[in-house]
Amino acid sequence: MRTEILNILEELNNPANDFAKKSYKVVTETIKTLFAKQGEKLGYCTAAHGNLNIFLDFEYDEGEWLFDLVWYKMNENDDQIMTSIPLVLESELSDKTFGGLKVDFDKLLVATSSTKVFVTTIHEIEIKKKYIQKAINGFNEFRKGETLYLIIWDENFEGNFILEEFNRE
Repeated sequence: MRTEILNILEELNNPANDFAKKSYKVVTETIKTLFAKQGEKLGYCTAAHGNLNIFLDFEYDEGEWLFDLVWYKMNENDDQIMTSIPLVLESELSDKTFGGLKVDFDKLLVATSSTKVFVTTIHEIEIKKKYIQKAINGFNEFRKGETLYLIIWDENFEGNFILEEFNRE
């Protein structure tokens, strides 16, 4: 899953996007749309609140579940039976504080069989990273070898996105 996330970051960091001048809502919807498109390429359905038609050629609107975005797979023989949730994503860009992260981040820990992605801003990033590591180490169901992907939006300068990975220590 790391490769797919890196592909999304590469697209986000394309200089033509110029995210330094975009609103939080546009950035959030762009991230969700790119993840939804990537999930579709991999054969997954996406559950997320409807997009703002940022990409006119791609639309989704199944509504949010517990998370801001979920990739899921349905049984090929019975489309009422879900077989997996390979990825969950939470994002908090408008509330830049540690408290903003805390409200949404902890939900990711309950997704024990899914790749977990959290998107935040660079504000208070050292405090946020310290908490993420502490939470992962303290959560009994976060297994060795499991990775949480943190996407950091540096909105202060060029609007670039940085990927950091967290594992149980």
